[in-house]
Amino acid sequence: MQSDSDISNTEKKPLSILVAEDNAINLRLITAALIRAGYTVDSAANGAIAVEKFALHSYDAILMDIMMPVMDGITATMEIRKIESERTMPGQKRVKIIAITANAFEDDRSKFFEAGMDFYMNKPVEISELHRLLSI
Repeated sequence: MQSDSDISNTEKKPLSILVAEDNAINLRLITAALIRAGYTVDSAANGAIAVEKFALHSYDAILMDIMMPVMDGITATMEIRKIESERTMPGQKRVKIIAITANAFEDDRSKFFEAGMDFYMNKPVEISELHRLLSI
């Protein structure tokens, strides 16, 4: 049987990523870059839609805008973590949630982590940094 280290990147299943972003231009740019890199991408225009999609599908990672209409990224992350705690088996890896925001002050960062986010990135999103965070 092959181990993960024996399988090349092209033979591995691509990561499935949900991008929660209300700005259409940012969404288009991030989605295009992720697709070019070989990821499977789904999108949500606000936090409420992101929570609904997470409840129905599994993702390897979520890029979560902080400032969105209907439901902000912090509230959406807390809801996603609740759903995840109900359906995740012990020892199962949790979905990686990366905050994306135009304003990341020290107080904001601690709120992101308290809500259950794993990382944060400032806008505009640097694709090389995003790839690095997705590989951790």
